[in-house]
Parts: sequence; C-alpha cells; structure tokens
Amino acid sequence: MFYIVEEKSKLERLSKMLTQPCYLEVISSNDKYHPKLTNTCAVYIREIESDSGYIIPINHSEGLNVEKERVYELLLSAKTLYTLNKKNLLYYFNLQEVMDLSLMYSMTYYKKLEYVRDSATINWYYRQYESNININSIVPIVKLYERCEDTYNSVAEVIKSIKIPAGFDFYNKTATNVFYLIEQNGIGVNENDFNNIHKPRNPILNTKNSSVYSSYNLYHATSRPTNNFNSVNFAAINKAAEYRECFKPKNDFFVEFDFDGYHLRLLADQIEYELSKESAHKQLAKNYFGTEDISEEQYLQAKQINFHAIYGKIPEEHKNLRIFKDIQEYIDNMWKSFNEKDGYVWNTQSGKYFTNELKEMHPAKLMNYMMQSLETSNNITILKNVLRYLRDKKSFITLYTYDAILFDFSKEDGKGTLTDIKTIMENEGKYPVNFKYSTNLVL
Repeated sequence: MFYIVEEKSKLERLSKMLTQPCYLEVISSNDKYHPKLTNTCAVYIREIESDSGYIIPINHSEGLNVEKERVYELLLSAKTLYTLNKKNLLYYFNLQEVMDLSLMYSMTYYKKLEYVRDSATINWYYRQYESNININSIVPIVKLYERCEDTYNSVAEVIKSIKIPAGFDFYNKTATNVFYLIEQNGIGVNENDFNNIHKPRNPILNTKNSSVYSSYNLYHATSRPTNNFNSVNFAAINKAAEYRECFKPKNDFFVEFDFDGYHLRLLADQIEYELSKESAHKQLAKNYFGTEDISEEQYLQAKQINFHAIYGKIPEEHKNLRIFKDIQEYIDNMWKSFNEKDGYVWNTQSGKYFTNELKEMHPAKLMNYMMQSLETSNNITILKNVLRYLRDKKSFITLYTYDAILFDFSKEDGKGTLTDIKTIMENEGKYPVNFKYSTNLVL
C-alpha cells in the first residue's frame, strides 16, 4: 500500500518531503498506558499541504518494520514539525525543535485544542485487550493510519492559520523538557496500598516496579500545569495520612521544599517592594498589628489579609500601607493595558501574553491569571536549574505541586546536596524555602 513506508526508496522520498512543514504523530504500543511504559509502534507523517500522509511501521505485526534509529535520523532532518503533544513525543524521539500545536493553541486562544481521536475498530480492540501493552501492533495498520488522517484533518486549518504566540519557546522547549524529565522519575509507592486507597481506574496503566507515573498537562490558560493520570490527581493528594502513607521513596527519604509566602514574594518582585528572608506574612503582620511579637492567631489573620489583598480585596483599614497602594496600582495598570485597543498584559519572565481572547475578565481574575503565570514560569526556571544540578546525583525530583517540590533523596549524595538545592531554589534569597522530610508523604 502506497501510504505505508517500508522500503529504502520510499524513505528517501519521505526525506525530501520533510524539507516542507509537516505534521507528526507517534503511535505508541498502547494509547492508554503512560508513555514511560510503552514502546514505539509506528510513526505517521503528513506534509501540511498534502492530501494524505504516510505511516512508518516500527514494531507492527503487518509491516516490514523500519529500524527506529533510521526513523529518528529521518525526523531529525525535518525543517518544521508540528505535533499534538510534544512532551509525550519526547518519550519516543528526542526532537527538541518540534512545535507543540496544542500548546500554541492554548497560548493563543486560552482553551483546549479539540480534535478527532476516534475509530470504531480501534475502540473494539481496546474494549477487548486494553491491558495488552502491545495492542496497537495487532490493530490493523490501515485503521491506525485512518485515525491519524482523521486527527490531522481535524486540526489542519489550525496548523495553516495559527501564528507562534509570544513566549512560546519558553514553554515549548524549557517547560516541556522540565516536566518530561520529572515524569520519567515516577513516584515510589507500595503498589497494593496505593491501589487500595487511591483506586486508579486500571493500575497496570501507570504502575510498575513500585513506581507510579503521573502526567503534567501544560495546556491551560495560565500555563499552570495540572497533574492527573488514570483517575488520580497527583497535584492535590489528600492530606489525610492514609492517602499518603502508601508513598515510599525509592532512595532513603522524601524531602519537600516549599516556598515561603510565594505569591506575595512574586508580587513584591513586580512592584519592587523589598521583603527580607523572614516570613513574608510575619513581616506584613508587624505592620498590621504594630508589634514585633506576632502570635499564631495574628500570623493566620495576616495570611488571610495578604491572600485577599493579592487579588484586589485590600482591607480598608490597611489600604494606606505602601505595599497595598503599590499592589492596587499594579492591578489598575494591568487592567488598563488589557482593555486598550489590541491591548494585552504579559508575563515579564516567560513573555506569555494575556489578550482579549480571554473572555469575561475582571481585574481580580486577570490578577489571578498573572500570579499563576508568574508562579509557573519562575518554577520552571528553578526546576530547570535543579534538574541540571542533579544530573550526576542519585536523588531526583519526584513531584511538583505549585509552591513545593518533592525530592526522593539518597543519603549517598550527602547533606550538602540539600544545601545546594535550597540555594538554587532560593535564588539569592529572593524566595526563601522551608523543608521537611519523611519516609512517606506524611510530611
């Protein structure tokens, strides 16, 4: 069949096609499994201006399979490649220049890119054999090809019309790589206890050798990732002990570093208000209550005041404090810029724009979006630096949850490793962190 690329002559023809912008889809051995646990079944490629695409079998029962390394060499020669999920693609091919179409769409229109991903025949196979790790190798290759064709046709107009949004490189390259690397590590668990308490839909899909694998979704309006897979929300694990005792480090300890007053400090950066290393909430509490000796009750009240103030609900009795005047001015200026003709506001760290494609906005909501965006971009930079530092260590990042990073720590790396991580995260003292450790997630 002409659309199946197996012979050398067809690969050479395909190589010439890749000088033009193309769409790429990797077909894993099983769509339902976490990509960490799967292999490459086939690759679908289609030139953007072409009427049809091609499928290259790599591990399929019906094809004269092409060596994966040969396919990789071919893809590396491509001029411009689009794909629907670059982070997942990296599990199969290290193609750094590929452009994530779903990311482009979410950064432009602030919503999820919808596309066709359905086939009655393939669905039948999955109903019968979902747990078969190599199910796609026995699905008729023509049906895999047809599904890829349908998917491409459903996004073709987006590919042809969309422009690269501001800040795209930061998320397409740095963020995608950061979360791909974190996912690969998995999270240590007692499998029976984890399955009993968290009740994943089908444990085999993302659990192996006492590790459970999560998946960060980067396609949100603020770019703040969620982390759900197999019916488990890893970004919001229940605080109750029974939900956390099932997690066990692969090394010696879990060590959690969490930021002090993180959103408050990120905002202080934007308005150029200087905070010391002391608890940010306690520093402001001293202004609210006129004392250096802050009680626990006063500290909690200050946290509540600060939380509301960040999002524009500045208490009347404190509105004349310099920090709140500056916050209000920051919110007002953002809202004014957003509402101008062709107006927008932007994240100064990542370059991400927020435009009038965002509907039903108001000052507090826009402020919320900006704070989540600043939190995410700052954390991505920190995570990148920590990952680089840990490259030759046994310890690794095992989970990221917005204002905290969880490490699976090996004593072989020495206490100095924890000191170095703390230094990297604090960024010259701008973002002080606290840490806790335990042999489970009851921290």
